Amino acid sequence: MGGLDAMARQTESADAALVQGLRARAPEACAALYDRFAVGVHRFAVTRLRGEAQLGEDVVVETMAETVRDIRRFSPHRSSLSAWVYGIARRRVLQELRRQQRRKSVPPWAQVPLAAIGEASDGTDLERSAVSRLEAQRGVAALVAVLSHPELEALVLWSVEELSAREIGKVMGRSERAVHSILHRARTKARERLVEDD
Repeated sequence: MGGLDAMARQTESADAALVQGLRARAPEACAALYDRFAVGVHRFAVTRLRGEAQLGEDVVVETMAETVRDIRRFSPHRSSLSAWVYGIARRRVLQELRRQQRRKSVPPWAQVPLAAIGEASDGTDLERSAVSRLEAQRGVAALVAVLSHPELEALVLWSVEELSAREIGKVMGRSERAVHSILHRARTKARERLVEDD
């Protein structure tokens, strides 16, 4: 338990230093923000946007820019830095989903362009890379089919981004207890879907 407390204090200290640097508009703080959050925010966005990597990159850029611009509004007494950044990313994703609903277009996640497969490949095994990408897209599509938006969001934030239930609650505007309930439903549905697929 002491180890967890020490890690939490270390994270809080790193967050405080990062926030201070961002408020001072230090370029190295902006780079540190990107290094710490870009991959996770991209993963979260792409999952919610059904595999659309380019839109995920747009969400990352918009999230980083808004974080830097509005850093003075962040309060460590109200949430962790992670929860605040993912809250911004979530709003950006929801804006994009609303935009897509208005367009009513065929979702690009259903297609796998050859150029994207080539980019994902390390050059050693293009076929394996293509199969992996298709399986990942099918897996996300299968979860999207059975999970509600809050369930998918909570599951990604918990299992992939490793946020606590309390942090997820801050991101989603729910109580910690509600998040536990959402996560329980999401894990149950995901397990049932995996059993069906097997």
